[in-house]
Amino acid sequence: MLEKTKLEQYYEYCHYQKKLDKKTLKAYRIDLRQFFEYIEENNFSQINRLTIENYIQYLSLTYKTTSIKRKYASLKTYFSYLVYMEFILLNPFSNMRLQLKEDTLLPRIFSLNILEQLLKTAYTQNSEQVTKQTSFQRFTKIRTIAVLELLFSTGIRVSELCNLTLENTDLTNQKILIKGKGSKERVLYLSNNEVIVAMQKYMHLRNQSKSDCPNFFINRLGERLSEQSVRTIINDIGRKADISTHLTPHMFRHTLATTLLDEGVDCRYIQRILGHSSIKTTERYIHVSLTMQKNVLLKKHPRHHFSFE
Repeated sequence: MLEKTKLEQYYEYCHYQKKLDKKTLKAYRIDLRQFFEYIEENNFSQINRLTIENYIQYLSLTYKTTSIKRKYASLKTYFSYLVYMEFILLNPFSNMRLQLKEDTLLPRIFSLNILEQLLKTAYTQNSEQVTKQTSFQRFTKIRTIAVLELLFSTGIRVSELCNLTLENTDLTNQKILIKGKGSKERVLYLSNNEVIVAMQKYMHLRNQSKSDCPNFFINRLGERLSEQSVRTIINDIGRKADISTHLTPHMFRHTLATTLLDEGVDCRYIQRILGHSSIKTTERYIHVSLTMQKNVLLKKHPRHHFSFE
């Protein structure tokens, strides 16, 4: 049976000393439990490189590369801790290099026609039977418009949208301060008039709720709007718009990036807008941007300069 005391000590170490968040700790618990259930081993000294390599092969039958790398990293970090605490003398991960071919996953996008259909449906249902709407129905419809407009206008992550605070929303100067992954901050300008108006209308109704929640977007209880609620909002409006494609908040982000590339925007500017730490992440959108590839070949190809007539 697994030595639970060592694991619990490790989780406390991660929580109190490394200050890891709840999501990371939950992932660690899942990954480590899965590993020890696989090996059915209670003696750490019996775990060697071959054990790890066999486990990686086992994972590859079910999981994608990104998941395997995460589980590998969880294990490696834990065994480094065991060496640090002198629970074991040899680290099975020493001089071990994980070599896995990356999955080629292109970002999922939707057409601008679908975006137009979504927005049109949201605005239409807001204008219908205004007198028969309850105050909360009015609030949710205005909030839906603001959420859709902001997602596509800025390409922010759904977590960034939900964590956006009143303090970091400056509608007067038409900008918002985003606190993204790794506590990195970036300022995004609301250059589109429609998104500004939508957020102003939402803000007017939000003020009437008298909620003391610091977040910009709130739910019916006056608390922070959750990521799952945003997904539900998008699915609901997609269904009302008779759109069969499964839509996610991240698709707004992908679609914006691809659209900007189609318009000839430099990849480095898109990187800053989206808050990517690496330009390689942003360059994924180049593979999706067929319109841009077509325009480059039609307008920039040197063969167009040859004439034999």
